[in-house]
Amino acid sequence: MNNSNLNLSQGLEVLRPKADKALPIPCNEWDFLKEKIKQLTTEPWFFQSAGSTFIGAALATAISVLTGAVSATTVQNALFIAWTVIVVCLFVGSICLFFAYKERQVHRTKASEVVTHMRLIEQRFEREEIQG
Repeated sequence: MNNSNLNLSQGLEVLRPKADKALPIPCNEWDFLKEKIKQLTTEPWFFQSAGSTFIGAALATAISVLTGAVSATTVQNALFIAWTVIVVCLFVGSICLFFAYKERQVHRTKASEVVTHMRLIEQRFEREEIQG
């Protein structure tokens, strides 16, 4: 067998694999897939939304306390309840945002693992870079 690359009737030149069998795919399509996978993320909308909602509730309650809308004359222990709501909402909101951050990292890791595997597949082929 000769050492040249295979030319197909569609004008595609199939690169000679270094070992094993392979499926032909145009290099520009392969590069396009790699770029799309790099950009692939699934935003953690639930934790992000829940965290923002809880922090918003804490801020609204804090504004009510600071402006004097909540006072001890309306309900017994009203200030204690308001400050408890603020602390609990801030805590739960912060935990939700932390989970959103971690979930986002996991999704990015999965996408980068696919790109890494695609690079390993690329290394099986003798690809000539086009000089522009």
